[in-house]
Amino acid sequence: MSSLTVGFDDMTVLSEGGVEVFLLNLDAQEEPPPYYVDVNDRRFHLGSDSFLIFGHSASLPRFVREREAEGQLVLVVERGGRYLTYLHDPAADDGDDEADDAGADS
Repeated sequence: MSSLTVGFDDMTVLSEGGVEVFLLNLDAQEEPPPYYVDVNDRRFHLGSDSFLIFGHSASLPRFVREREAEGQLVLVVERGGRYLTYLHDPAADDGDDEADDAGADS
């Protein structure tokens, strides 16, 4: 599965080290994790960072703060004893819309 569409009702909120991040539990899924997770018309892509579920308390909050400071949104997926990070850049959406509009005019 390369993409998965979910809603906010499918997720919980993980509060850790002063940050809150949406958490999607896909532990019961047998297929490999999706590359994209679509939430409310926002496409998150699988990042290169993951964190052990036990022992993440120092590094995960720092990671979320750093990405948010860069203007990215973070979603965490629980899978196989790890938290996989998914990222969405709202600024990239603005560029995609303009490219789509330009293509429609051609």
